[in-house]
Amino acid sequence: MKNIGSILGWCLVRGIKTFGNAASFVVRQFVDVKPGKVVCWAHNYKQYGCNPRYITEYLLRHYPDMEIVWVFRSGVDTSAVPKEVKCVRFKSLEYLKAINSAEFLLSNLRTDPWHAYWHKRPGQKYLMLWHAGVALKKIERDAEANLGFSYLQKAKRDSKAADLMISGCKMQTTLLKEKFWYDGEILEAGIPRNDIFFDSSRHAEIRQRVLNKYGISQSNKVVLYAPTFRRNGNLDSYRLDWQSLLPHLRNMLGGDVSIMLRLHPNLIGKVDRSSLLCHDAVTDVTLYDDIHELLCIADLLITDYSSSMFDYSLQKRPCLLYTCDADSYDRGYYFHLDELPYPVAYNQDQLIEAIKNFDRSDYNRRLNEFFDCRIGNLERGEAAKSLALWMRSHTSK
Repeated sequence: MKNIGSILGWCLVRGIKTFGNAASFVVRQFVDVKPGKVVCWAHNYKQYGCNPRYITEYLLRHYPDMEIVWVFRSGVDTSAVPKEVKCVRFKSLEYLKAINSAEFLLSNLRTDPWHAYWHKRPGQKYLMLWHAGVALKKIERDAEANLGFSYLQKAKRDSKAADLMISGCKMQTTLLKEKFWYDGEILEAGIPRNDIFFDSSRHAEIRQRVLNKYGISQSNKVVLYAPTFRRNGNLDSYRLDWQSLLPHLRNMLGGDVSIMLRLHPNLIGKVDRSSLLCHDAVTDVTLYDDIHELLCIADLLITDYSSSMFDYSLQKRPCLLYTCDADSYDRGYYFHLDELPYPVAYNQDQLIEAIKNFDRSDYNRRLNEFFDCRIGNLERGEAAKSLALWMRSHTSK
């Protein structure tokens, strides 16, 4: 009976997708590609964030004549989306009209055309903006054994459809060329979401807005704890004894401390985050749309294997790695943890020692050497501008 149920379920899903693609084909007969129209989605249509968000907001400021549409799943909070942007529900009729009439389509994750009911038309340009810059964990072609057949097929179709990818460092450019099944154009000008770290005029407003949202004192120092995704859903690797850590954090940062807990978006709705809120100083910010605004206001980042460490480091602020499950987590790295410029702790006691013994001058020296010599940093705070200029030079508007 289970096998019959599985077969029926597969047939149902297949039938729905076939119908959706057929509907999209029909819609395509009645709409033309509109010059200057941009359609964006991010994090599997679940959030307004990452690179598509930052290029959206740059276009709104500098090229208001471009029409921008964002795609979201049903029930997603879209209150952060600017009023000038139209929001449509994924797989709705309005969505089918949007993706078939857009000149530019922007995503930060792999997109399967069959699943998305989208098949690239003449005149459309697909910009695959990805969701990371420097990579610690091995990805794409280097991680084929762990990715599964369906993902690999989706990734290859996605790369074949792409007209442009972007890079924030020479290392990323090499990975895009060699590991992404991609042989198209690469814009080496940084990645838009990192521009925020270079625009100090915005930092005070962002800090005030975020801390007010969560009822945190403006005078407090902020520690962002942002561990990466683990497929098993076990939260043990995320647990920290904040009661023991807080005195050392106060001493390191020179003031009262608030902890912001930010879990990976893939865990939203799948784990009980409340079990990690074990101290009054800890606030759950997992549902906050834009991790880069959180990175922008953090005085210290504690993470593990997340590429957020590299983005955050553009500000030259302290970052510590807590990797209590390093032996079991290892998916293959481009750098051994000890090669990174960050203090690494494999247990809570080592984390306390890393906090107590943090040497800012040595840390900055290691950061500069890593970014300049190891990865070939290209970030200058003008990635959105460069990408917008590329779009303007490739539009028929």
